[in-house]
Amino acid sequence: MVKKIIRILVVLIAAFAIFVFCTVVSVFIPRHGQATHVSDLKGAFSKAGPWVEATFTNSLIQSFPFDGGIEWRLTLFKDPFLSLNGRVDTNALLKFVRANPDTRFFWSGTGSNGQNWSADGWPTKEEYPSVNWTTMSFYTPHTNQFGADIDVTFDIISNRVHFLIH
Repeated sequence: MVKKIIRILVVLIAAFAIFVFCTVVSVFIPRHGQATHVSDLKGAFSKAGPWVEATFTNSLIQSFPFDGGIEWRLTLFKDPFLSLNGRVDTNALLKFVRANPDTRFFWSGTGSNGQNWSADGWPTKEEYPSVNWTTMSFYTPHTNQFGADIDVTFDIISNRVHFLIH
């Protein structure tokens, strides 16, 4: 009878140890998926905690001109962060930039002579006739205690955009 109780206790302790191990390991495993529209990302944002979730409803992400599916990856390590990757509707990008005048958009590229260039706002061919723009980035700091930082990089050559929300 005592041996049976010891066996049951060993099995229960082993099951509990496996449960604790899986729970701890799952915190370090990034969650990921794909969304068709920005509105489909609500679940990913809510998993990341209140700061990132508040960013979903109060940010430029809602109006960003994604073109097609949006890949997302949530990492829950020390501080949770959410990464979004997708394509940009370049026809709607100028409208987006103009609709957000308080956000600083930063462009970088290379001139025909190999010199590096940068510009704020929307660079025109008249201002920079020989510059081949390669990336655009912008950063939005949180505006209250319930908001996250958003870092964005847009690769003009591939029309791919990367958001990092933390």
